[in-house]
Amino acid sequence: MGESEPYMPISAVVTVYEPAVMSVASMFGVMMTARRDVLEMELLGWRIPWGRKSAHRKTVAQYLPSHIIQRITHHITHGQDKSTHSLDHLSRAAHPLVGVCRNWRASTLSLFYAHYNVDINCSSMHMSMRRRMVPTTPQISECVRALARSVRITAPFAGVFGGKVTRILNASGFDGAVFAGVDRVWLNFYAGLTEPVDEMHNVQGEITEFVKRVWMMFPHAEHLHMQVSLFTDSDDSQMVATLLGALATRKLQTIEYVHVSSGVRIGGLAGVTGLTHIRVQDDASLTECLDLVRRNAQTLVEADLGVVDAMDCLPKLTVDDSGELITYPKLRSLAIHVNLLPEVTAASFPALETLRRTTGHLHVANESPT
Repeated sequence: MGESEPYMPISAVVTVYEPAVMSVASMFGVMMTARRDVLEMELLGWRIPWGRKSAHRKTVAQYLPSHIIQRITHHITHGQDKSTHSLDHLSRAAHPLVGVCRNWRASTLSLFYAHYNVDINCSSMHMSMRRRMVPTTPQISECVRALARSVRITAPFAGVFGGKVTRILNASGFDGAVFAGVDRVWLNFYAGLTEPVDEMHNVQGEITEFVKRVWMMFPHAEHLHMQVSLFTDSDDSQMVATLLGALATRKLQTIEYVHVSSGVRIGGLAGVTGLTHIRVQDDASLTECLDLVRRNAQTLVEADLGVVDAMDCLPKLTVDDSGELITYPKLRSLAIHVNLLPEVTAASFPALETLRRTTGHLHVANESPT
């Protein structure tokens, strides 16, 4: 079983650790055919180079079927080497899985402990069973939650305000679920609203319930990324701002908002402040963009204002309605179509390091005070 040995047949492993790992061996049963020796070497990361005397290792963990990956996760995470633990046999059973060879152990540990992401798809009434998505089996789901470090939730935007997203989470076994190790959450919303805001009922209650559920599931999350797409009117942007503002009530290190729709009015973001990054698309409302930038002057770190392509717009960035100078004390990078005079740069952008000309898409992010 030492690392110097190229591999040990599965049957030998079962003999050594019997009866503890019979369940471990059973999950490989579908692979045990008449060519057992060849399959075992492939399973353990070895390829037989016919006509040569040496074997070449390759990474195999990513190629295992999902049900085997899930079983390995269950065995690796579900036991402790303590005789008082009720699942102690599972911990002992995990030893052959991580001790077969160095390549197997490295692949397994790196697969689960370094890059494990969970994707929760609320577009339908069930969870997808593709790899890296949370399975519905209670025991396996529990260990996957313990391993997860980041989570992506995809849902129709209207489902947040209609309660559909929370109902799907409950139906999928997430009622009371906690992802204690998750520090980064992605919320991907699409399709905008399906009815006017003034015709929606209990909007604030649904937003409160959704926000409460998010922070209950991810109590230690420090980074929130929210992306919306296929939004086209002011109702959408208004509700985005409302939801983003509700999520931002919790103290986070970073909050990022990315809008990938075209032609949307961003006037609904009037209540969002503390932004650190703004990139504005060409067909956005110039007045709304300028108001958004001015409102976040004290916190902006980077701004791409490709939409500002006329000289008469520049004074609106640097002087407020009462004629007072607007200062951007933290702005280090600015992209704009017009030439800035040195005196304007020094007065309004004292921390500016990079000045360039470019265009971009609307991209807004903010960082809450720590």
